[in-house]
Amino acid sequence: MVSALKPLIIGDLEIKTPIVQGGMGVQVSTASLASAVANCGGAGTIASVGLAYGIDEEGREFVEASNEALRNEIREAKRLTRGVVGVNIMVAMSNFEDLVRAAALEHADFIVSGAGLPLKLPEYTEGLPAKLIPIVSSARAADLIIKTWKKRHNRLPDAIVVEGPMAGGHI
Repeated sequence: MVSALKPLIIGDLEIKTPIVQGGMGVQVSTASLASAVANCGGAGTIASVGLAYGIDEEGREFVEASNEALRNEIREAKRLTRGVVGVNIMVAMSNFEDLVRAAALEHADFIVSGAGLPLKLPEYTEGLPAKLIPIVSSARAADLIIKTWKKRHNRLPDAIVVEGPMAGGHI
């Protein structure tokens, strides 16, 4: 007999099907994929990298266009689902702070952040309900994030993603 999988609980978020779709950049993980996953009970993830690539025809600065594209993707995903939708934002992005603030203000349910140590992530989301989920490659990195967040922001990560050398992606 196969037993049903238990929901994944992250703070007050309940992910009925304990599957978190990864953020795949350059317009792969957009609102349509993230909302489809959320509609199936999982957690959909919008990747923030490359959303404005090739779509800004107004001649705006890339950072401004990227921030607006992310806000639009989150709004569209929220329109298409009542499920859990978050964002993956790499620390290595030149506009990391702007993207995090935009995601938090648009009420992304969670922000996953790797490709660097997201030591200032709580600062950029202060007072907003997004769950913060750093991606780490070692216990040492997790320990550093936990100690730094506790000392500087009096908070802990809501969850942690641990990736090893076989994970693909940025590790």
